[in-house]
Amino acid sequence: MSEIIILQSGDAAALNPNQSGFAHGFGIFETIKLSQGRLCFWETHWQRFYDSAIDLGLPLDHTPEEALAAIRELVQAEGLRDGTVKLSLLKEGAGARCYVYARPAMAATTSVRLQLTTKHPLNEHSRLAGHKAHNYMENMLLLESARAEGYADVLRVNTAGVLAETTIANLFFIKQGRLCTPALSTGILPGVIRAELLQLADSLAIPVEEGSYTPAVLQEADAVFLTNSSFCIRSMDTISEGELDLIVPGEPRPLLDALTSGLSDVEMKKSVLLFDD
Repeated sequence: MSEIIILQSGDAAALNPNQSGFAHGFGIFETIKLSQGRLCFWETHWQRFYDSAIDLGLPLDHTPEEALAAIRELVQAEGLRDGTVKLSLLKEGAGARCYVYARPAMAATTSVRLQLTTKHPLNEHSRLAGHKAHNYMENMLLLESARAEGYADVLRVNTAGVLAETTIANLFFIKQGRLCTPALSTGILPGVIRAELLQLADSLAIPVEEGSYTPAVLQEADAVFLTNSSFCIRSMDTISEGELDLIVPGEPRPLLDALTSGLSDVEMKKSVLLFDD
């Protein structure tokens, strides 16, 4: 069994260019929020990491306890209390090697505008659909282009023309008191915050619907927001397609407020304290 490689600030990883991890981006990763010395939603992140490794045939020889110990060693050595912790599993010969490292959170944007595009559909039939794979170049190209034009992110459809996800987040909208989100069958990533929010909604007796939606449904939305592990929930107020702008209603949103508040409480309960003090 290979050891977990802990990469501190300034360290470099030695990768064999002839191995698929380097040459083809053959690997998976997790992005985990670190807040006030607490690792958020650790168990859910690890389960998704483990499930992807099994499904994609990547040997994962480590237990969650061993991975957590490596993360604790990293953040304590660097005195890191806020930021982003990364787990990567890269194919190496017949096996795979696990890396733990940290980086600052992705640069935040103040934009609350989404760019809707049908030009670059998500392939719901891809072998990598639903996995957080290292092949992220397409996502980053689309995100950089959108940010350069003043958008927060790109909202994508899949090859069937139904709403899917953005480059770095899951999509939710509220319509007539119902919490709606694209189903996993649309090819989206099974986001950690997405799963937690659906569980929270159920506990709050908020009606939930996972389905296939055409972009036109957003015209009737009372609220549109994104979820990911870094920012949890981010509300959007404008969705643009070409020259057309859809303005999302800005009136009070008690349901969204309840979900935001409740998710903050859940995050605290499901976090792991990495420091003794």
